[in-house]
Amino acid sequence: MARWMPFVVVALLLVAGAVLTSCSDDDDGDDDDAPGATAATTTTASGTAAAGSTATSSSARVAATPAPSASPARLPASGTSGGTVDDSEGVAFQEIDTGRAIVYVGTLLVEVEDVRRATQQAQVAIAGLGGLVFSQDTTSDPRPRTELTFKVMPEDFTEAMSRLEALGELKSQQISADDVTDRVVDLESRIITARASVERLRTFLEDAVALKDVAELESQLLIRETDLERLRGQLRTVQGQVALATIFLTLVEPVPEVLEARVEFVETAYAGDDGGKRCPADDLAVEEGVPVTVCVEVENIGDVPLVEIEIRDSGLGLKDDDFVALEGSVAGPLQPGERLLGYFLTEARLESAPSWGFSAVAVDAEGEPLRIPVAIDYDIFEYEVIADDSLPTFADGLRGSWGAVVTLARLGVLAVGIAIPFLWVVPLAFGLVWLVRRVNVRRWSPWN
Repeated sequence: MARWMPFVVVALLLVAGAVLTSCSDDDDGDDDDAPGATAATTTTASGTAAAGSTATSSSARVAATPAPSASPARLPASGTSGGTVDDSEGVAFQEIDTGRAIVYVGTLLVEVEDVRRATQQAQVAIAGLGGLVFSQDTTSDPRPRTELTFKVMPEDFTEAMSRLEALGELKSQQISADDVTDRVVDLESRIITARASVERLRTFLEDAVALKDVAELESQLLIRETDLERLRGQLRTVQGQVALATIFLTLVEPVPEVLEARVEFVETAYAGDDGGKRCPADDLAVEEGVPVTVCVEVENIGDVPLVEIEIRDSGLGLKDDDFVALEGSVAGPLQPGERLLGYFLTEARLESAPSWGFSAVAVDAEGEPLRIPVAIDYDIFEYEVIADDSLPTFADGLRGSWGAVVTLARLGVLAVGIAIPFLWVVPLAFGLVWLVRRVNVRRWSPWN
């Protein structure tokens, strides 16, 4: 037994060592998993690593905790984070409690009868929800228009949009819900990192002795502090957008109706005189001296009635009194869509060519004149007069002789008309001659 005792002692020592080693490994694993271990590791790392570890912790906190100003997310019915909503469907949101930071923006264009009154109604409607008017821009030229910017609580966004939509006729509407949670987390992380950098530079500055080191550290500290304040400002801006939803409202009045007075003027002709039975006709090529019927068709293609219609042709010597109406009346009113059809009777002459003129007065439904011009779309026929080269007949000679007699008679009448104002000259001349002779006779008389 004594011989085996050393071997037993050695075996017991080996077993005890193995047990102690196993316990030591378990304790080390527990220490690695504990929060204190992570903290110790972070503390012994560099300043950048420490800041990154803190930023990660902040990111986890923000993602897990709803932003203080964020409300339950309201997303468009389509399921996207933003976009345009159909005008006919109005505002439609799904209430989803995501705990995210959401920026709500709405834009409306509403047509109202009175912009000034609708502006007051919009302000009252938003004030009833505790909203604010951030800006207002009102113009009256070329037509009344107001642009308003409202801020409301996110939970009142849907109700505010509905109230503003009810002011008049909705012309357009856009709604967006932008998730800015990642941006908030990023800004907060960068702020923590920048703040740690500023604190570290301040510590270095306190320990600095050399003037050169102090100047360089102060310059770097100023840059880091500026960056820190810029990041804080960006974060405040984003948080403000999340805290209050924005609504852009534009109010306009209806575009006034622009009335137009316009006619389509079509002129055709044909040879002969049958009382306008063939009107309207076509282009005309006719020999000189042949009777010609000139057809005129006027259609009112405008928006208002026309009265006091006058149709004439200075080229053919046709006056409005010579116009014979077949359909409609020149006195009017010629209603929109109606037409006036008539004709002139003339004779083909080589020296004549169409030169049409048209005038009318545009009136309203009550017959009151409107101060708008009448536009005319002309469609004039091609007019050709062929010279008569045939030998003159007895009738042509008689007509020519009679024309000469008429011309001479006209010249005689013209001469008489010219002479009548000077008839008093003849008696005056005779009187002067008689007076002169009488004076001469008395001068040479032997009895004087």
